[in-house]
Parts: sequence; C-alpha cells; structure tokens
Amino acid sequence: MLKVAALAPEKPNILMVDDQQANLLSFEVLLDDFDANLLRASSGNEALQLLLQHQVALVLLDVQMPGMDGFEVAELMQKAKRSQGIPIIFVTAINKDFRHVLRGYETGAVDFLTKPIEPLMLRSKVRVFLELYRKSREIEASNRALQASLKELSRLKEHNELLLVSVGEGILSLDTEGRIQYANPAALALLDDGTPLEGSLMSEHISGSDAEEAVVEMLTRCMGGERWYFTTGAKRQDQSFPAEFTATAILRDGGHFEGVSVVFKDVTDRHKLEQKLKAESERDPLTGLVNRRGFERLLKKRLSAGGKELALLYVDLDFFKPVNDRYGHQAGDNLLRLIAQRMLGCTRHHDIVARIGGDEFCIVLQSDNIRSASMAVGLKVIEVAGQPMRLADDHIQIGASVGIVLASHGQSVVQTMHQADVAMYAAKARGRNAVCFYEPGLEGRGSVG
Repeated sequence: MLKVAALAPEKPNILMVDDQQANLLSFEVLLDDFDANLLRASSGNEALQLLLQHQVALVLLDVQMPGMDGFEVAELMQKAKRSQGIPIIFVTAINKDFRHVLRGYETGAVDFLTKPIEPLMLRSKVRVFLELYRKSREIEASNRALQASLKELSRLKEHNELLLVSVGEGILSLDTEGRIQYANPAALALLDDGTPLEGSLMSEHISGSDAEEAVVEMLTRCMGGERWYFTTGAKRQDQSFPAEFTATAILRDGGHFEGVSVVFKDVTDRHKLEQKLKAESERDPLTGLVNRRGFERLLKKRLSAGGKELALLYVDLDFFKPVNDRYGHQAGDNLLRLIAQRMLGCTRHHDIVARIGGDEFCIVLQSDNIRSASMAVGLKVIEVAGQPMRLADDHIQIGASVGIVLASHGQSVVQTMHQADVAMYAAKARGRNAVCFYEPGLEGRGSVG
C-alpha cells in the first residue's frame, strides 16, 4: 500500500523503497529531522507510481525485492524522462561484489549502502544529495528568471501582443500604483463606463467599499512572487457583475517589479449556476421545503442577526408510521407533501418552514409578541395535521406534537434545536396533539417515540 506523508510544496521529496516495513520505519526515524517529505513504497511498482506523482530529489532503493528488484526499478527510471537523473542510493544486505556494484552504477546508482545501515553514513550522504538538489532548483529558478528578463527587452511591443492572446477575456496592465496602463478590447467592453480606462485606477472599476484594499493586496502578493486569484464584483456602467481575476507580476530585466498583468472574465452565468446548485442542495426534493442543511444555515443567520424575538417550532407527526407501513411509501410521500403545503398555509412568507427528517418539520417565527404568535401557529399546525385525508379508498387522520423554544439571539443552532426537540417529546408525553414550550425542567424526563 502506498503511504505518503502530508506534503509541503517547498520541501524536497525522498522516496524510500523497501519491501520490509521495518526498514522503511528505520529510514523514517533516521531522516525524521531532515527538512524533507518522506515517501514510502513497499514494491517497485509502488515506487514507479510515486515517481509519476511527485518530483523526487533522492531515491533510497532496496536491491532485493519480490516481483521487481531494485535494478529493474532503476532501469525503468532511466527510461522515463521524468525520473531520469534522479540520484539513486542502492541499499542491500548482499550483492556488494564488483559485478553487482557495476550493474548498479550502469542502471543509475550514485552510491551503495550495506545493511545494517550505519546512521551517520546514511545521514551524511542524504544531506549531500539534498543540498545538491536545492542548489539545482535554485539554478533552475535563476534560469527561468533570466529567460523572463530576456523576453522583456522589447517590452512594450511584446507585452501588448501577449495581452491580446486571449481576446475573449479582459486583459489589463497595471503600474506599481494600480493604475491601468493598457486595456485590450475585451477589457474595454467588460468595464465600459463611457470614460477611458487607461490612466484610471483599477480600484475605480471594482465594486465594494474594500476595492482599494483589494488592489493593494493584489499588488503586494504579486510583488512577493505570487500569482493571485480572486473573485469580486466589477463595475460596468454603474452596474456590478461577478468577475474572476488572475494577477501576475510584470518583471523587467533583473527581476525588477514593474507592475501587474491582470486577466479577468465575467462569471455571471457560472455564479447563477452555483447559486442554483446551492439552492438545490438545501432543498428537500420530496416536499420542496428547505432541508436540514439549509435550515441550520438559515437558523444560524437568524439567531445571530438580532431584531425581533425568535421561536423555533419542532413538529413531529403523530401516527404517521402506521399509515406509511399500511399504505406504502408512495402514499406516505403524498401525505408528507400535503402536510408540507398545509404548514406553509399556517405561516407567513418570511417564516422558515423546513423538513429536517422523515416526518419531522421545523418552523422559525419572528414576532414582537413571540410567545402568543408561536402558540397560535403551533395550534394551527396541529389543526391542519389532524384534518382527514384520503388515501386509497380510506379516510385517514394523523396528528402532530409541537415543541417550541423561545430562543435568545446569539444562542447556538445545536442548543436551540435540542431544546425544541425536548419540548416536542414533552408534548408527546402529554398525550400527543399538543403544544409544549421548552423550560429547563423538561430536561431529563425521557422521551416518547
């Protein structure tokens, strides 16, 4: 089985390959204080898989393994462009004779270690190869920076050509103060406000009171070498639309920070789709009411918002299970839909009505006289739940038990729902088809199914 520790992107990876878990554990203990990620593989195939998934600085490779031995792994590594040149230290208990050592070097080995491992020798060799790896990475980074600098020799012409590559997206060039130096035609159309874009501040085209702070953060991140992604509102003719931005530093020769290149696009359609999917994920498909997930989010918002007093009604249908068992699930579903519509008729448009489980519903009310208002709604729910309904050729009748908690603003969702649930069971204990307000003395009195 592959075992990979949580990887930090900046750390080098050391791949340890051995079919004996005890040996892998020994390696981990000896190398634990190195600033590196330790990847474990117990076979040649697992090692090759990890090499495809990760950039590796050094491989500690057992020679004798079942299936594919260390020599075969090394040969395959040399054939793959991704793993060519990765230093390999063979670890073996035998086969230290000249013929096997020669074969190891032919397959890409840079050194041999004999079991049992001498800790000091292992740590010294690993330290050297990690340092070489870090130096090579620094050289690669320097080369990339040099290439980037060379491409800036004809900065203005080449810069504008690069900005026009993605003509379907808006492209802006900003100076170090966040002032727009260049805008491609798509950007002009997306941010059209009747005035020239060039020379204006980027913050003038972002909606929200924190527009200036957003631009400052973007410049700071890019100056620090990051590519910054953010989604915010952009302005077009005094209207705001959701836009997705990608900002990248513009560097002159020598890595001097000159400004930022910004690519952005209107994501209104995607935003609408995301909102639709979110709404669907919080909607009970059977009744069309809010489901438990959506209800808890809305209840939390109401509890933290302040304003009018708030009550939570916890409704459990009485005698629903026998009906469901006798007439079948489809009939039971039809009954739940009908009850849901009747509950909506008991409430106002700004109240929350949710189905949170099988035959359990919740209602959130806010009112200046919350106790009397919640009692009135609770009694009305019992009334409509008890109205006869026709199933098949029978007229059936169920009921409802209602628990009410008058919640304090700032109270948690878990506590509020628990208290309403306690009150509901107290209502059942009083003979069902009853309303009961929560009070601390109800706790611990047991429940009625």
